[in-house]
Amino acid sequence: MNPYAQGGWSNAYNPNAVNSQPSGTSPLYGALPYPTPSSTAPTFLTFIFTPLDGTILNSLVMGPQSKTYFRINTDSISSGFSIIQNPTLESVALIEWRSHPIVEIRNIVSKRSTSQLLALSSDNTHRVMELRGKKFRWTPSEGYIRLYSTGVPNPQLFGRISQGQNGVVLEVTTEAVHIGLLEVCITSALLLMSGRNID
Repeated sequence: MNPYAQGGWSNAYNPNAVNSQPSGTSPLYGALPYPTPSSTAPTFLTFIFTPLDGTILNSLVMGPQSKTYFRINTDSISSGFSIIQNPTLESVALIEWRSHPIVEIRNIVSKRSTSQLLALSSDNTHRVMELRGKKFRWTPSEGYIRLYSTGVPNPQLFGRISQGQNGVVLEVTTEAVHIGLLEVCITSALLLMSGRNID
């Protein structure tokens, strides 16, 4: 059994995100805290996928201040589509469940197979994402699936996924939100923790 088929791998930079002024970034930017330059340890924001019918495929994603940040609706558990919507019910991402699933994340990831977005490494130890010239990896470790940057001397931790008592838990750094990775991490958590084969 493929250990990575229990969820999803995904990550991309927001094309509108800039380092100096985040104009045109995710509508959630500014609603969430961002660390000062003096911060040394990453600050995590926690999102909990609260199942509406016992599965992550139909769930509410609750974030800081117990607000609903995303809704996930799947029209058919055995096949069909999963849609991730933001608080204003705009579609953020779409997954088409088929023998080789297809994923698209609005303004971030063009339509492609999940196995292309979250490519399993040759040694089956992690999944690799390459987005806008940046490389990342999702690696299982100590009860988490952790998201790191790669191809740099000191890989940076951007987030981690785990199974909590009340649902799947996604923790992302404020830096990940700042550079436009939140929607990618939400989609990745859905894919990786869906129980579906994403290859």
